[in-house]
Amino acid sequence: MDIIVYVLIGVYALLTGIAGLYQWKEHGYQIRTFLFVLLSIGIHVTIFIPNKALVLVLLILEFVLLHVFAVAEGLLTNKQLRYSHHIVRFIFHCILLLLVYKFIV
Repeated sequence: MDIIVYVLIGVYALLTGIAGLYQWKEHGYQIRTFLFVLLSIGIHVTIFIPNKALVLVLLILEFVLLHVFAVAEGLLTNKQLRYSHHIVRFIFHCILLLLVYKFIV
């Protein structure tokens, strides 16, 4: 089961990185898109750390940063926030973190 959780996190990070690269291609270089790609790479590196407690702490930090970047991107690009999108994303992150926590203890 823990393999499935890590695959889910890896696929999520991959999709976030691809979205950042696509946006980079469409709108040119912006620091926000670079941070999304960098954070995606960071999540991939994090899931290969053998210390599970450190993985949980780093994933919490990375998911919080993803929310901050997503809110900033929504405000700067669209001049508005789609609350339903951010709520669903937040719930998904919480579920992933709970699953990672479950396999630590």
